[in-house]
Parts: sequence; C-alpha cells; structure tokens
Amino acid sequence: MEKSYAQALWQLVEEGMEPKKALHALVESLKVRGREALLPRIARAFERLATREMKKNAIIVSVAREKDTHKAKREVKAILEEIGADSKNLDVQLDESLIGGWRLEGKGVLVDKSFKKSLLDMYNLAVR
Repeated sequence: MEKSYAQALWQLVEEGMEPKKALHALVESLKVRGREALLPRIARAFERLATREMKKNAIIVSVAREKDTHKAKREVKAILEEIGADSKNLDVQLDESLIGGWRLEGKGVLVDKSFKKSLLDMYNLAVR
C-alpha cells in the first residue's frame, strides 16, 4: 500500500505540482482516512522510488585514469546526442579495473571503448 502512495506522490510532483503542496495533500488525505501511521513507510518507499528513477536518468562515464577524463568527455558528446541525453547529467567515475579508455552507461545504453574489453576479446579469440 505504501508503494502506491509513494508512486502517487511521485506522479503529482512529475506532473508539475509543487512538492510541498503534494506532500501536504497526501498527509491531509491520510489523516482523513486515519492512516497517518503509514507515513514512515511511505517515506521509505518514496526514497527507494526516487533513487531508482534518478538512476534511470544518470549517465556514467567510467575512465581508467584521471587524465583520460577530458578525452572521454569529448568522445562521448556524439553518443549523448544520439540517445537524447544532456551532458549535464554526466557523472565521471574512476574505475581501477579498466586498463585504459572509457565506458558509458545510462538510459539503457552501454558503450565500451575500454582497453580491457579489447584485450578480453583478443584473449577469447586466441583461446578458441
């Protein structure tokens, strides 16, 4: 039940209602029905929902070294335009497991231009 309330609150905010007003309306609705005890569970469900929704919109570029960041951002611009994403949502992270190059993940897209992938592909071809 708390998931339904959390989703309804999320939809109200997404449709343009001011978050403070949406929350106030939800609290009043719960008080009228005698369900204010649900508020803590609704808050936790809303937090989980918000985290999941934010991850959907997040775009992460993983680079092997700090010095690869500028090159990766420059190469990623064209891909971001293709998927209709904004570079403002771009989050750059260091990934120690990459040898070099970069990986882009977000909006259901994975572009792997890392050296690690190339080396693994060569290894798999050699083993066969």
